[in-house]
Amino acid sequence: MERAEEYLEAIYDLQKNGKVAKTGDLAKILKVKPASVTEMLLKLKEMGYVDYNPYKGAILTKSGEEIAKRIKRHYNIASNFFKFIGIEDDVAEKLGCELEHHMNDEVADRLSVILGFKCGGCEREIKRLKCVSDGIYEVVSSPNPELKVGELIKVEKGKFETLDGFEVREEILDLVLVRRSL
Repeated sequence: MERAEEYLEAIYDLQKNGKVAKTGDLAKILKVKPASVTEMLLKLKEMGYVDYNPYKGAILTKSGEEIAKRIKRHYNIASNFFKFIGIEDDVAEKLGCELEHHMNDEVADRLSVILGFKCGGCEREIKRLKCVSDGIYEVVSSPNPELKVGELIKVEKGKFETLDGFEVREEILDLVLVRRSL
């Protein structure tokens, strides 16, 4: 299915630019022979993902477009995650391209929370614990087993502690990601 998803993604990109996906265009984008494109388009048509007419081109069906959008979303999340952790852009984008086909929606949703992407109406800004002002914050990510995801932390006058009164150690302040609790 991975190769089919690459085709759907390429067709989606062409359609976003107002074009019908022609065999020659897809061959250039995907670096394959036109005969291979024709063969795949026929398969995608059988699977119900594209409407394809030889010499006229292909457009995505609703189900094909849904898959393409999901793959694009997974790519964006994965590549941005790698950039977020300090991987060089070109390497992050290559890794994102490899991971997009193997990531499920649950993984994508969890990574998007860490990255602070807008998701389904929620707008949550993610910050490092040492960079927040006074208030109550929810832990989004922590390398320290003492702080669990979802745990609330109180920040007051430069002091950081859990609601149970346990102080958060200075050495992990920069590693913990939090969002303001409502």
